[in-house]
Amino acid sequence: MHQLRPSATQQGEAWLSNFRPSDTAHARLLIDSLHFVSSTSFRQRLSRHLHSLLADPSRVPGPAALYSVRSCELNETMFIDEKVPLVPATGGSELIVQNILRSTEQAFDTKVVSRQSWKLEHLRDRRVRSLVFVSDYAGSGDEAIDYAKAWLRNPTIRSWRSLKLIRLHLVLFAASTAALRRLKSSAVYDSVHTIHAGIDFESAPWEPAQRKAIRLICERYAAANTGGLGWGGSEGLLVFEHTVPNNLPNIVRQTKGRAQSGKWVPFFKHRTAPLELMDALADYRPLPNRQQQLQAVRQHRLAAATNLHSMSRPELELLVDLLAHAAGRRRHPEQLAPALRVPVPTAVTLTELAQRLGLLDEERRLTDSGWQELRKAKAKPRHIAGGLQGNSDPYYPQALKGSR
Repeated sequence: MHQLRPSATQQGEAWLSNFRPSDTAHARLLIDSLHFVSSTSFRQRLSRHLHSLLADPSRVPGPAALYSVRSCELNETMFIDEKVPLVPATGGSELIVQNILRSTEQAFDTKVVSRQSWKLEHLRDRRVRSLVFVSDYAGSGDEAIDYAKAWLRNPTIRSWRSLKLIRLHLVLFAASTAALRRLKSSAVYDSVHTIHAGIDFESAPWEPAQRKAIRLICERYAAANTGGLGWGGSEGLLVFEHTVPNNLPNIVRQTKGRAQSGKWVPFFKHRTAPLELMDALADYRPLPNRQQQLQAVRQHRLAAATNLHSMSRPELELLVDLLAHAAGRRRHPEQLAPALRVPVPTAVTLTELAQRLGLLDEERRLTDSGWQELRKAKAKPRHIAGGLQGNSDPYYPQALKGSR
């Protein structure tokens, strides 16, 4: 399938002029590795993800109160000194998320509350069991952690959680590898759910030398006194139609920099993307390189076997690739998703399927059957070269075998 790459757009070609000829190839690889999400896709995917979670009481017990994650002041405490979880009218992505939450509440009737849950008394009266905080993206994890802490500073909320009367859940459209690690190790959330994991330098299907070179040009061409790898050094690669996250490398977002010509030509302009660029690249994502992904986990024979006898459908190919990554000790869905280039829920479904088929055990390690299937997939189809050759000429026997 042909798709227009960011480097082939008018803005992309102009942006590449900032770099020396020796750096252009790595700059092109950087912007062609960006993922673009349209507003329609964002709303639809996040809504479906929320509906799936809220419909399963084992994951999110009800009643649940939904809130859009927003920035919090230092030592802010929710419901004290007139601090409430309302999103200000000037909010950008927070307002979009809040609109999605209100639509979700209508679909679930009394099982979900959001419109009137701005007071602590309302949460008590409704006997809310889950606080569900929702955001579009976690690049460093700072904002989501600070938001949860603002709630937990409230002694009532802290008491309810200590007594296991309430649980805190974080729902994200996407999260970087570093942010997921921070969020899970922070212990402020009882569960973290994301649709897309990775989408950053760490999960990009680059060779180690390419990754090193891209980091170098991000630092070399960044404007003075700025962190070249994005907020907190989180090295993001995700772009929304409604916002350009600040964890993208600075050379992608900045309007001034160390261009070879002296004047920097921007690709984005701070936190916004030109409309014509988003129209051209709506829902663009780099096509996966299956061989590189398998070689990264040392499955060289599997990467070399291009016409595998057991791979008649893309689903089977994904399942075999999952076994290969599990053999390389990538076993958690949030590790498998970026490696397989699929959303986290899809990685969960594939993992559960492999377990039902007896290919993975409860710890997501390969079983004997799993190793056997992986060995089959590595084998190239046998081609028999010594068969009979057809000939249209008439056949005349040269000798007859006499009787004994």
